[in-house]
Amino acid sequence: MNELQAVLNLVSSALLGDLASFLSPRLVIAKDHTASTDGRTWIRLPEEFLGIRLGEQVHIFIGLLAHEVGHWLQPLKEISEVEKSTGLNHDIVNIILDVHLEHLVPIVFPLFASPLEAVRSLVAGKHQTDYEKQYKKAATLLEAADVALLFGRFCVDASQAFLPPYRFILSGRSKKDKERLTSLAKRVDAVKNYPRAELPAFLEKLAADFPELCQPGLNFGLGNPLDTLTSGGDGLTIILEALAGLKLDSSPASAEVIEERLSGRNPPSAETLSLSRTLQRRWEVTRSSGVIMAPGRLNRLSAVRGDPMPFTLPAPVAGKQAPQTKIVLVVDWSGSMSVNQNAPWNAALQAAQAIALAIRSTGGDVRAALFAEHLWHAPDYSSDLLFSHSLGFISLSDANGEDTDFSWLPQVWQAFPQHRVLLLTDGNGYPPKAILPSGRKRTSAVLLQVRRNLPQNLEQIEATIQSFASNFVHVDTLSELASAWALLIPRRMQ
Repeated sequence: MNELQAVLNLVSSALLGDLASFLSPRLVIAKDHTASTDGRTWIRLPEEFLGIRLGEQVHIFIGLLAHEVGHWLQPLKEISEVEKSTGLNHDIVNIILDVHLEHLVPIVFPLFASPLEAVRSLVAGKHQTDYEKQYKKAATLLEAADVALLFGRFCVDASQAFLPPYRFILSGRSKKDKERLTSLAKRVDAVKNYPRAELPAFLEKLAADFPELCQPGLNFGLGNPLDTLTSGGDGLTIILEALAGLKLDSSPASAEVIEERLSGRNPPSAETLSLSRTLQRRWEVTRSSGVIMAPGRLNRLSAVRGDPMPFTLPAPVAGKQAPQTKIVLVVDWSGSMSVNQNAPWNAALQAAQAIALAIRSTGGDVRAALFAEHLWHAPDYSSDLLFSHSLGFISLSDANGEDTDFSWLPQVWQAFPQHRVLLLTDGNGYPPKAILPSGRKRTSAVLLQVRRNLPQNLEQIEATIQSFASNFVHVDTLSELASAWALLIPRRMQ
């Protein structure tokens, strides 16, 4: 329960930013058969789901939680109105919304992909045989459509929110039914690519093209364990308004996030150590001195003066570093970082080492990763990466990546919700598929020698960076790289 509430709190904070303090829903465990939400004040999870109790497989219940969060991203109030005006069958509407949200959620929150897949696998294991029997017995096209779409949801490929079940459809129906069901499955598969705001229009067009689905009163009870749809009323409207700044591309991320093992050592040079000591002053907090009024040692002068509290204690030592400083350093490993004679890769690595040493020596938390066409990191994103000879197949002696891609950012934002993300790049790249305002707020970038090497692309590069980073700086001289990068890291996490 506590773990699931913590997950919900992190998701609320990521989606809603400053509004999370008064919009964040609470988690309710109830004797329900499935999960549900009102879109504002609560998310309800069942004590047991398809034979699995809450304490047995937490990832299943995280998947249910992620599913309900997905409904926050949909205009359910408008969809409910379309459902009433067209008579589109509720079971069909619910399946379509589930397809849309389970494709969408892993783009915004990549770490939810595995729990959602686990839920779909569980449903397939429990109901695939039922779907096969019910499809053969379906008396109407609507009933056959309901079963066929459920089969596509859960039983074709659990790693996908939906795949058209063409082979399933071709069994035991008339030629006309097969054609209609095939066309319907293609249409439902296409909903993955629709923006949230266009879902009502999608359903209106579906109702017009498939009038046989417009039978609102029928409910077949065909074994969809995720069949609860709640509009949430005004509460959901507030959340949708809060999400107005969410930039979202419905295509999956083009960059993979890959964990590799470290090997070898690349210790910092004397120059790097000296630079680190210089940078360290930025994050040092002056130790307190003096005393404070508190029950402790008698202060005779205060007693003589008749002070009401003639006792003092030494002021607490603040230490060198407040624990709020948490950063993820991400360094561009694309081949362009090594093509110039002035070796920008070496300067970038030295700067990252110096910053990591400075912050670690003052008590901060530093994580690190490399990126090019993908993102690579050591276990736990350890900053030991910066002091190693290689990471898997990647040699840190030079940069050799093939491309520049930033679509890994949502996964880093989700993995480190309390960290600032500091990246260094020398060129343009593919932007993230989902840009949360809360993630953008804590992301900064250094543009290394872009004005000198790519003046023709400067406007496009800056526009791409501004889409996902709240601020950036240009660095034209390698000797200024470390200090400029350090300036993007606040003295205390904000």
